Amino acid sequence: MNVKKIVSAFLSVCMIAGSTLTSAISQTANADYARVSVHDPSVVKPEDGGYFIIGSHLGAAGSYDLQNWYSAANSNLGSTQTTFFNNIYADLAVPEKWSNTTEGYNLAGNMWAPDIIYNKDMGKYCMYLSINGQVWNSSIVLCTSDKIEGPYTYQGTIVYSGFTNNAVNNVNDTDVPKVLGQNPDISRYLSNGSWNAAYGTNAIDPAVFYDENGSLWLVYGSWFGGIYMLELDEQTGLRDYNVKYETKENVSDAYMGKKAAGGNFVSGEGPYIEYMKSPDSDKGYYYLFMSYGFFNSNGGYNIRIFRSENPDGPYVDQNGNSAVYPRGGDNIGGTVGERLMSNYQWECNPRPFKAQGHNSALMDDDGKLYVIYHTKFDDNWGAHEVRVHQLVMNQDGWLTAAPYEYSGESLSEKGHSIQAVAGDYDFIFHTLNQKFENEKSADVEKPHTITLNKDGTISGYITGTWSMTAGSPYMSLNFGGVTYKGAFLVQADESGEQTVRMTFTATGNNTCVWGSKRETYNASADVVEPVTVDEGKYTFRNVNSGLYISEKDGNVIQSSAQVWNIKSVGDGEYSITDDNNNAVTVADGSSEDGANITVSPFDNSKAQKFTLTENSDGSYSLMSVTSGNVRCIDVYNISKEDGANICQWEFWGGDGQKFILEPFKESEYIKGDVNDDKNFNVADLVMMQKFLLGNGSLTNWKAGDLCEDDRIDVFDMVMMRKLVTD
Repeated sequence: MNVKKIVSAFLSVCMIAGSTLTSAISQTANADYARVSVHDPSVVKPEDGGYFIIGSHLGAAGSYDLQNWYSAANSNLGSTQTTFFNNIYADLAVPEKWSNTTEGYNLAGNMWAPDIIYNKDMGKYCMYLSINGQVWNSSIVLCTSDKIEGPYTYQGTIVYSGFTNNAVNNVNDTDVPKVLGQNPDISRYLSNGSWNAAYGTNAIDPAVFYDENGSLWLVYGSWFGGIYMLELDEQTGLRDYNVKYETKENVSDAYMGKKAAGGNFVSGEGPYIEYMKSPDSDKGYYYLFMSYGFFNSNGGYNIRIFRSENPDGPYVDQNGNSAVYPRGGDNIGGTVGERLMSNYQWECNPRPFKAQGHNSALMDDDGKLYVIYHTKFDDNWGAHEVRVHQLVMNQDGWLTAAPYEYSGESLSEKGHSIQAVAGDYDFIFHTLNQKFENEKSADVEKPHTITLNKDGTISGYITGTWSMTAGSPYMSLNFGGVTYKGAFLVQADESGEQTVRMTFTATGNNTCVWGSKRETYNASADVVEPVTVDEGKYTFRNVNSGLYISEKDGNVIQSSAQVWNIKSVGDGEYSITDDNNNAVTVADGSSEDGANITVSPFDNSKAQKFTLTENSDGSYSLMSVTSGNVRCIDVYNISKEDGANICQWEFWGGDGQKFILEPFKESEYIKGDVNDDKNFNVADLVMMQKFLLGNGSLTNWKAGDLCEDDRIDVFDMVMMRKLVTD
């Protein structure tokens, strides 16, 4: 049976009495936040500004800063008294009739996990609301309003579950015949005449989103049969009946739609999809959030993340595992899906946070990323509050949550000093398989001490190495054979004093880790001075190959020496140009690994700007501004070959990314550069040959004296030919 049914009666009593509760006593020491209790919070940005969340039983709240919340839509008066509907029993009579088939059923306690989106084509706020039934006879309906707080009007039902051939919940009372045809074969949805929950999902927990092409999608479902997706009609907000789905095991179903996750009785509910990308990247992903486990405080409830390049999947985790389960099993503490956090408790938290889940997510207008969820505590009666954490997208495009709740912080665009980040940290490892005994007890992760040493080693509870990317907030830790990538972030902790601390968050192997520096943050020690060099002419010799950054037919390669002009363009950034004012350029202004490096006329764009990172061996790495200074000029595949391509790649400190800057004085010359164009290539060989045949002259005679015997003859020609061909 539906696991939510176990506690639905209890929740109905609580939620009918008051769907949104402003906490009288905060569950944390930090009293500077105005708290609310909205279960299954789904976020939307109203057209007139601010933030709005709606949850189960029509709980609702608003905020202007994601930190201080106020009860909205009269939801504090209970689900029957909100402004969302004039009368829930009259306004929702159609879906109630489908679900009200069991003794003691009350619509007020079965309006679950709504999602609101503003439909610009319709000019309406669209509420997608699941009306739960006790025997999977649920439905997801669309209601619309001119105002976000209502009143809403029922427009139609999008999808049903629990249909049978029986008199009650008969399939002909749904839109199934419209989709599958008259007298449809529904045998796959049935088991002994009742709903086959191993195959069919429960039509609850809707979330609706626009993809990057403007198409409208619904993702829905809970446990059992899995999570499904349907395309909606942007003009009506209802199901697009022109889109057909084939019935293919673990892929799609003609009625339920495209399968996104779960199935075969594994846990998983509260799906939410949000397109997100880093402000410094031109490539994003669709991220699927789900909650595994039982949603009581001791039920192992936890948030898992998958992603896809396409809105309808396939969705995979960091290790390439599919979100779809072709076979059953206990996945609550499994290794599939990135686990965003475990039950945990910092020293500044008077009580542990448990059963975080049924979240929504937001990529805000300024590029910041957030996760909004409800958290529970260590009581046995289910008290819960809304929490918001900033999300950090790491160097590989995976999300990890900031260690403390959002307090207005931002990632540093310039990075941090070694003095600010090195030191002792409280460290939390969010265990994938955190132990719990449903409704009885559950483990809580508490901090251990580690030290990030200035020499790049980690000591204490874990041992390994760490590094940070200069000129950016990004960092990584390596321990236990796993690399965890993330960022440093200055945050206020959750004590009453809101002590400001250096923190880090990182993720790897589907596991997230947090750190909070024990020493109070000292801004004066966190001054990042940009690495500077004198403007002028330089050659760039690669540490790995000994060859130089050079240009050939508009492409940048490593080869013989070429002179480049380094010029400051402000803010510690530099352009690199040749004598014809053609600049070293990241092709297409890309921020991705593998982007080609070319030369093109200087236009002062971000694609032509670089910062310098000085390495411990005295070499420099050329960090591309267009990548947010997390990627650099890189000799592809760490090649030592003449002519090897140069591209952009994530900075990791390898010798293929290190260059010796050799100042070039105008009085100096490059050996073999007889045409004095500051390059040595076949053009010089041609000039030398013509000179020896008496058909020309040398622009730079001394550069041609390769034998250094103060004369030009055939022996110099032989040596030049050898250098060119080599």
